Amino acid sequence: MSETAKKFGLLKGLSDIFICEINDSAGEYKEVGTPEQLIPAGEMTVSKSIEKAQFYYDNSMWDEVGQEAPSEMSLIGAAVRPAFLAWIEGKDVDTATGAILDDGDWHRKFYAISGTKNYTDGTSEHFWFLKCSFGGAEEAAKTKDNTTDASGSTLPFTAYSTVHKFTDGKHRKVVRIDTATTKVTDEQSWTAQVVTPDNLSTVCEKVTA
Repeated sequence: MSETAKKFGLLKGLSDIFICEINDSAGEYKEVGTPEQLIPAGEMTVSKSIEKAQFYYDNSMWDEVGQEAPSEMSLIGAAVRPAFLAWIEGKDVDTATGAILDDGDWHRKFYAISGTKNYTDGTSEHFWFLKCSFGGAEEAAKTKDNTTDASGSTLPFTAYSTVHKFTDGKHRKVVRIDTATTKVTDEQSWTAQVVTPDNLSTVCEKVTA
């Protein structure tokens, strides 16, 4: 690792959580529509785990085999209104009345999800998770009282590696940049499109002294 690269910092800030429906197949990875704001976010957690198995021979641990499991993501923020939630879940919206018609079934849809995490020194991390499925919203409501309490919603997603191999010959789960070393070019926006290994060089460039 470069001696001049920043290795540590303190995170304080989360913004620009965007979503875009995607199609992912062996032959193609493409956007369905354009990215749009998913939620005004207050908190995000991402849990990544490694599944491992050990093999013992000659009375010692001889080798270990592992693989990275899908990442579990939770976004806590403003309450998501019914029509937008219906789109995320693949539910029907009645064209005549705008009412949500929930069939109670799971619908297969995949999304790319983007966001920005801020460091206290003014730099940021931008990311695109390239293939996510929705896990069902969590929300709560209660009667009005004489407090300032209000509630939002929690959106859980699971992030996977793509089926598609990009031009670098690999499946990918996340594309992320640290603005201490990489910047979005003046002509581009991180959330205007899903950033993949194939279009990364048209969106970003290395920071030079």
